[in-house]
Amino acid sequence: MHMIAMSTAQFPKARYPVARPLLFTSCKCRVAIPTPVYDVLLRYALELASLDPSVREICYRMGPQIECPPISLAGVVLRREDGTFLLRVHQTRPERSDEEDARLNFVLEQHGLRLLEWDRKDIHREPRFSNSRTIWSHAGRHVSLIDRLKLAVSLEQGPQTIHELEERSRPACDVFAAVCSLACENLLRLNLEDAQLGPQTIVLGP
Repeated sequence: MHMIAMSTAQFPKARYPVARPLLFTSCKCRVAIPTPVYDVLLRYALELASLDPSVREICYRMGPQIECPPISLAGVVLRREDGTFLLRVHQTRPERSDEEDARLNFVLEQHGLRLLEWDRKDIHREPRFSNSRTIWSHAGRHVSLIDRLKLAVSLEQGPQTIHELEERSRPACDVFAAVCSLACENLLRLNLEDAQLGPQTIVLGP
């Protein structure tokens, strides 16, 4: 598999100024993932993937380009518990015949990959999408070492709500912002699926 073995992707120099891709990083990213400025859906998909407990690692392939069927194997790769997936993000999921699907899957299997396609509807599914955006709005927020230790010790008692975690750990910081920031660092997990984030959201250890 052709994986980038560097901290960030390298982009060729252009004759005229062009918008450089943004870089997405998380603790699960093997490299900084280039995301085109116009491709907001891809960035949202990466945020969701980084918070998905089944995703162990986020990688980036440089190729190759396959001619038959025509497909590029460059792009984001998710290493999950159930396999390694080439991620494709679309506004609308493309339609393919059974024969086209079979050819595509055969080529992917030759490279140790399976195809994972998300469209706008998949990515914007609620409440997961809004919860992910809320969590990532707190990415990089400072959480002191003492508060980290207090929260970690409390979570050793098992899953609990944010409210219960605050009552047990008594951190000096805003506990909601802290658990969101630590979730971005893959140091704990939050239940994004069942309801909007709030005091009753379940917090789990990493």
